[in-house]
Amino acid sequence: MVSPLPDHFEGEDVIITFEKKYDSTYDSTTRTTAIHNVEGKLLNWNRSGGAQQTEDVFTFGGRTFNFAKPREKFTLEFEVVLNGTNLSLVHFGSSDSSATVNAMAGKAVKSNDSPSEWRVIFWFQEAAYHISRTVSATGGNQAYKVIVPSKRQPLLRWVFCDCKAVTFDKEMSADEYAKGTLTLEFSATDSNANANAFEQEGYYSATTSEPALDSMATTASGGILVEAKGYLDYVTTTANWYAGSTTTNVAKRYRYTG
Repeated sequence: MVSPLPDHFEGEDVIITFEKKYDSTYDSTTRTTAIHNVEGKLLNWNRSGGAQQTEDVFTFGGRTFNFAKPREKFTLEFEVVLNGTNLSLVHFGSSDSSATVNAMAGKAVKSNDSPSEWRVIFWFQEAAYHISRTVSATGGNQAYKVIVPSKRQPLLRWVFCDCKAVTFDKEMSADEYAKGTLTLEFSATDSNANANAFEQEGYYSATTSEPALDSMATTASGGILVEAKGYLDYVTTTANWYAGSTTTNVAKRYRYTG
């Protein structure tokens, strides 16, 4: 029997992951450390934009032609708790070769560094089906959780590619806590006319009678490995994200274009 999605999602049901464009100079080839859970750092989020305006052209004879203009860019906004430099890395980037989300202790973030592109994915699934593990605090870094959705329960997946940080406004008042708003933008399509936004519901590992999500690990059978610009898979036995078919295969890491 095919199970439907729930009638609504709550905060605990949402897994949010950030993945930076792979850089052979700075980034580890270890595929299990490339995709980062960030939901524990976020208070709320908003996606806006993507409008596709139309325009009328009037001609003699009382005729009107209507045409659609290109779709406008999208904006992603996250209100975040400020307790470190993890999301400052998303904003500014870092020239420190070992700087990565959840391992920023001792790593400098500077305004003259070169920011990268990010792939942001929302995974909506009832929290009861999530699988998690805790990574212990080490080297001055806080402990954090890696959370992946079940492959055998329905989920809703949003994939946003080529996200670039625009602003990171920060504030604090005496009777509250330090917080900020991180704003990212991305275009509707890339330079190869592939989509930058994907929304789909279904099963990650589906039987023949179940609706399946398009795979981000292959181009076969409707897979979106190239369109979504890079390999992504995960395992539920150990709660690990996989950015690459093997640890040594970095060619298909985000931002892979075929």
